[in-house]
Amino acid sequence: MKDQRMNRRDFLRSSAVAAVVMGGLAACTPAAPGAGQQQTGQGAEGSGAAPAAAPVTLAFICDTINDGHVKVRDKWAADFSAANPGITVQHQPTPNTDYNTKVQTLFAAGTPPDIYRYLTEITPIVTVAQKNMHVQLDDYIAADNVDLSDFRPDAIALYQWDGKTYALPRDYGNQNLFYNVNLFKEAGVELPPVDWEDKSFTFEVFLDMLQRLVKRDGDRVTQWGFLVNRAQRPWASWVYNNGGALVHKNDQGLATDSAMTDPATVEALQFLQDLMYKYEVSPRPDLESELGGVELFATGKVAVMLNNPSAVNQFRAIEAFEWDVATLPIGKAERRGTGGGGTGWASGAGTKHPDQAWQFLKYITTAQAQLDEVAVGATTPSRVSVVTSEAFLDPNKPPKNAKGFAQAQEYVVRDPVHVNWPEITQRIYTPNMDQLWGGTEDAATVGARIKQDADPLFAQS
Repeated sequence: MKDQRMNRRDFLRSSAVAAVVMGGLAACTPAAPGAGQQQTGQGAEGSGAAPAAAPVTLAFICDTINDGHVKVRDKWAADFSAANPGITVQHQPTPNTDYNTKVQTLFAAGTPPDIYRYLTEITPIVTVAQKNMHVQLDDYIAADNVDLSDFRPDAIALYQWDGKTYALPRDYGNQNLFYNVNLFKEAGVELPPVDWEDKSFTFEVFLDMLQRLVKRDGDRVTQWGFLVNRAQRPWASWVYNNGGALVHKNDQGLATDSAMTDPATVEALQFLQDLMYKYEVSPRPDLESELGGVELFATGKVAVMLNNPSAVNQFRAIEAFEWDVATLPIGKAERRGTGGGGTGWASGAGTKHPDQAWQFLKYITTAQAQLDEVAVGATTPSRVSVVTSEAFLDPNKPPKNAKGFAQAQEYVVRDPVHVNWPEITQRIYTPNMDQLWGGTEDAATVGARIKQDADPLFAQS
């Protein structure tokens, strides 16, 4: 399952168009709650609201995620509208493949969503701040005395820049190992640990494990050890666990240059390539495509894969075998790391109804709203009370060790922060990494080319 990526060549080109509009949007950002608008008076859970002075319609835009999540959002919109006479939330579910383009187009046209699901990997938080793209929420949070302590602080930090808050967390995802318990037991291989503090589960132990899980019929592999997830957050997790990085950063957290030639980074990426071409415990991209991709795990043809917790909803349909989750192997790093960060709920600064948009945003970030998402298997909650709840850790549903998802949140390494990061990812990192996956270049060569091409763009601000 791939992380979401830009589906335009250059988002910054769209931002450049939008920037002409955004200069005028600054005035639309309220200096304080209620400035020029009558508040609904809704409480934190969305009840007891007073009607707005005039009928208001809010556009609530989100990608599909899954069918259950669409129904959850339909209910949010209907319930909030019913509790707030005069306010109608117009839910606009958008196909996943079209979502990023639609959001970018709306911002460029100067008609951004009143509320939408914000992805930092598509629009970096520093871009949001510089272009004044979102309603700043700090005055609203203070005026309504909203308690943010239940959110993970690092999840809140994803949506803050220069001391200002531009969104609230929806989820806080990460990468974990998913493995076929039956295949491990059949091969007599010890199950991988779930504890992220376990230092015995190393790259070397992992390789030995995979070699024992592979089955061959002559020269043909009939059962693979590991499916390499080639999306950026998954492969970056191996880099973090070896003490490497994707970029170097300054004290503010801004990326300054590529770290793809750092020895620890190169070593981790070479290990991944070797799993496919040297040790032959993982299918190469051409074989993976031929054999069915992620379905290799669901059909029992691969024992282990790396994925984020959103895969749970898909894998719970598996009846042929038992599966569970575990921590990632550790290389030369002192502490594990896993790619992730999640997404947030935000309000476009061009909204004509910032007060009402805030009330709905507040409503869909409550603990109950996150529990609604948990019920349809569509989230890794950003609220501590929800990610540790029985509803999320449900012992009657797989995985048995779902608590590992919550522990993994302590080890999330956020995506690099830079205005050019989406462009750098799409134009430089991803196509060069395809050479690594295809086996045409080794990790040192790929890393050197990425750094050479990316560093001039990092130098721009």
